[in-house]
Order: sequence, then C-alpha cells, then structure tokens
Amino acid sequence: MKKGLLRGIILIAIGAFTIYWAIDHSPNASVGEKVNDLLDENAYRMSEAWYYTSLVAGSIIALLGLRNLLKS
Repeated sequence: MKKGLLRGIILIAIGAFTIYWAIDHSPNASVGEKVNDLLDENAYRMSEAWYYTSLVAGSIIALLGLRNLLKS
C-alpha cells in the first residue's frame, strides 16, 4: 500500500472522529439530552468555542486526508 494512501485514510478517519465527537458533545443539545446529562455524572458538553473549533479542525483534517487519498 502506498504511503500517501495510508496517510490519507488515517487523516480521514481522524477528521471524521473529530467531527463526530464535536457533534456528539454539542452545546446545542436538546432538552432531553440535557436532562440525561444531569443524571449522568460522566456527561460532557463542549463550550461553543471548542465545538466550532473542533468542527473546523476535523473538516480541515478530513479534507487533507481526501487530498492525500486522491493524489496517490
């Protein structure tokens, strides 16, 4: 397997996970999710700044991975 292909796949996976993590821990959760968070002591919600930072960073990483994948 080519080095660029493997690097592209890894970057896409990291970017997709970062986007998933940000969406899953969104500060814009519904009321039901916020109530469940009160009952769960391990619940975590991101601040708005980190939420948007994570979305942008994940998108950039995934796009770099896609570029590497298409180049190889």
